[in-house]
Amino acid sequence: MLAKKIQSFFSNYFKFEPDYFTVGGWRKDLAYFIAQGNIWAHIVDRIKFRIFPKLMIVPAFPSHIDVEAASSCQMRCPMCYTTYMPDNLKGTMKWELYTKIIDEAARRHVYSIKLSWRGEPLLNKRIVDMVRYAKDKGIKEVAFLSNAELLNAKIAEQFVDAGLDWLSISADGVGEVYNEIRQPAVFEETIKRVRHMKEYRDSKGLSKPLLRVQSVMSAVENDPDAYHAAWEGIVDRINIISDHIRDFEDRDDLEYDPYYVCSKPWNRLNIAYDGRVHQCGADYSAKTIVGDCNTHSLYEIWHGVGNRKVRDAFRRHTYLDDLPACRQCSYGLVRELVEVNVGEAGVKAGRYKSVPKIVGEKGVNLHTPEDKLTSRQKKKREQGHASPSD
Repeated sequence: MLAKKIQSFFSNYFKFEPDYFTVGGWRKDLAYFIAQGNIWAHIVDRIKFRIFPKLMIVPAFPSHIDVEAASSCQMRCPMCYTTYMPDNLKGTMKWELYTKIIDEAARRHVYSIKLSWRGEPLLNKRIVDMVRYAKDKGIKEVAFLSNAELLNAKIAEQFVDAGLDWLSISADGVGEVYNEIRQPAVFEETIKRVRHMKEYRDSKGLSKPLLRVQSVMSAVENDPDAYHAAWEGIVDRINIISDHIRDFEDRDDLEYDPYYVCSKPWNRLNIAYDGRVHQCGADYSAKTIVGDCNTHSLYEIWHGVGNRKVRDAFRRHTYLDDLPACRQCSYGLVRELVEVNVGEAGVKAGRYKSVPKIVGEKGVNLHTPEDKLTSRQKKKREQGHASPSD
């Protein structure tokens, strides 16, 4: 037991985002880091964000906050919890609640805000205002993830003008693989939307928002060069992320590291659209609520009983028993390294040993159930994969 504990300690202590890899390796990461600006403040933030959790140091206030602009989504991707999420957990954040959160975050010098979690942030009609408000309040880094299907030319330009710092596009695979997973989005149209945003940004002589794209590993590993070629020159960074658990039910066949210590209880707050603060981003269905922004300050929640219990569960190595959401999270799973070759570069990518692939050699393995499809998706299925001109 002691040997396993020591092995786990060294495995986790020296790894940051072990399932997340950049095509081009450390050189690309360094260039992206420099392009983000605020170099000294960013270094200080990275120390608090990366190193403090390893030492289980609780800072006076988190340097990063996830603020869910919307938990709803217009798509029904087969590997996304939002596809299966009950309607009572879907909604968009109200403006008054958002400004309350940002006002305190700014007073306490939060470095970064991410305006996404379970849903598509572009469904919040005030998403551009949300970006602008946070930037006007002095938040150094404001960003979000998006599937980009709603990223038309007008809103793309508004984000650039509002001061968005980075945008991450979730785009799994290319061509028909992408079209099947991200139905009813069409790969060529997504490329076109992101390209327009970059061209507008560049035309203004700006370096931001930095644009990045990410795909699950199994969707690109059979032809990673095609993914690289499709996005090179359009985005500033191309990322690959390991396949995660996607059935959102407790399973007995998953191999967890009992001594894993998650960084999230020490570096961020995860605020849902309704103001409730979940244990972390893996707590999709509100299994462990540690506070509510409607009735308490962020400071009170950060240092409150709920968060202390979460941290104690990792200190005592009882997280798998005490925190139900951890059994639907991949971060504590045992990993193995595999090589993904992209062009002349080889990327050492971590794979969770007991998690099945979303995409196999014969195509997409995971499909959205018929009863979860939107009317647009059902129509698309009836028609077959549509052409980009549809």
